[in-house]
Amino acid sequence: MIPTKVLGVYAAVGSLSPEEQAGWYRKAAAEWGLNTFEIPILGGVPVASELVEVFAASSSSLVVTCVAQWATKGQSNPAYGLSSVDEAVRREAMLDLQSILQQCLTLSRAGVTIRTVAVHTGQRGGSTIAHAIAFHRSLSELNQAVTRALPDAELSVEVADNLPPDHAIPFPAAKKSSLALGDLLETVAAVNDNSPGRPLSVLLNWGRLLINGDRPLDIVNNVAKSDVPLAGVILSGAGATENGFTDSHNSHLDPQSGFSTTDAEECAALLKTLPEPAFIGMKCSTAKAGGSLAVDEVLAAEADLLNSL
Repeated sequence: MIPTKVLGVYAAVGSLSPEEQAGWYRKAAAEWGLNTFEIPILGGVPVASELVEVFAASSSSLVVTCVAQWATKGQSNPAYGLSSVDEAVRREAMLDLQSILQQCLTLSRAGVTIRTVAVHTGQRGGSTIAHAIAFHRSLSELNQAVTRALPDAELSVEVADNLPPDHAIPFPAAKKSSLALGDLLETVAAVNDNSPGRPLSVLLNWGRLLINGDRPLDIVNNVAKSDVPLAGVILSGAGATENGFTDSHNSHLDPQSGFSTTDAEECAALLKTLPEPAFIGMKCSTAKAGGSLAVDEVLAAEADLLNSL
């Protein structure tokens, strides 16, 4: 079943001023009937007050993604992340996550519902087993922190592309994850086996599955059949290059993005058959092969497609 539809407005409007961004969130809630949003939050960088006001006024719910946190710091320190095999660097990532959770708590107290907090491993820099152990430790600690601070929020692991280090597409356009999907699911399942309370879930991004060379719908189906809950699927395409897809969130308006209206419809049809709820969302930038699209064109097309599913 699909209980919620999520719009990642920020992917198209991130370069605009806070006032302009707020206007698009207001439009999404008032005119398109969409008021659950995916947003990135960075450690030590408060959400703009203009956005907080809109979220509170429209009784919005948020799916908070932390991938931007790892992608930003990971460019200067490849060892950075929750699965880091360097314990001091892992602790740094944990402190940044605590800062993000504090911001989520502040938003919650302002009347904004934190629906999901989606975390990420960080880059590959050691053996699979060592990364899995470090990530297990981080998730176990975070699960306790989220349960205390945000008891109604879901802690989820966002699956990212894990191409080999020698692949031609550089980080962060690819190669963001230290663990392949199977290893990631085993790690999350192990945390769930030993943690009381709400189980951790997995969040899938269609475009990042394309980067890995996967057939995304097959991955959605496989995760849905696993022992780990599926939080939801964020739909987007990717940028086509001679070396494969790159993480640029191209929309279904770009015929080269690897993502189409039919893909969205097939994914929604699958999610509707599941006994447990899983949201469906879209996150698309204005990027297009050979050029770019207008913000209003992209967001209107996203809203139309989401509302038709």
